[in-house]
Amino acid sequence: MGEADLGSQLLGSVGRLTSAVGTAIGAVTSLILMIVIGIFLAAEPRIYDRGIAWMLPVRHRAGFYRIAEHVGFTLRRLLFGRLVGMLFEGLFTWFMLMIGGVPMAALLGLVTGVLAFIPNIGAITSGVLMVAVGFSAGADTGVYAIFVYFFVQNIDGYLVVPYIARRTVDLPPALVLAMQLLMGALFGILGVLFADPILATLKVALVDLSRQQAAKEGDKPKVVSSG
Repeated sequence: MGEADLGSQLLGSVGRLTSAVGTAIGAVTSLILMIVIGIFLAAEPRIYDRGIAWMLPVRHRAGFYRIAEHVGFTLRRLLFGRLVGMLFEGLFTWFMLMIGGVPMAALLGLVTGVLAFIPNIGAITSGVLMVAVGFSAGADTGVYAIFVYFFVQNIDGYLVVPYIARRTVDLPPALVLAMQLLMGALFGILGVLFADPILATLKVALVDLSRQQAAKEGDKPKVVSSG
């Protein structure tokens, strides 16, 4: 009976491990596919714009091309801002950890910079790794790693990110966080990853549509009542 219980527990553990590995591989594969699709879209956006425009009435195509151009420009600026934030977090984390003698400072800086591409979740994951490595070298080093994590995140959150956001896409922080929570609940990590671009796209499209509508209303002849 004991051997049967041991076998059942072993099979259950193997099953959970297999499921976790499969989920991780699936998430990584989905992320890679989304990145590849994004590269194709960024390389030749006109091809896909024409494909969508052909399905629209002729009178709406000029407006669609104008909105698509503005959306592409906004998304490129958003991506540039995110890359600048990743570079800052990676280099600053490496520098601070190296000063404090934390092991694998360069590797932790690289991981922090890469994971900064994923809003919120990436920072938490890199912080856990940083603190774990710090405490493996001693209590003082672990406490210093905690200080570095909060110091870097506060500098990035209160100085770097707001400055980049003002220079790239003007999105209210509360609205961005709400969008990330909604997309994360619906689509998981990929939803969090693409929440900012989707929100920026919606904003640009709505602003352009409102301007087009205002221009049409301004072009209408005003009726002056006699009497």
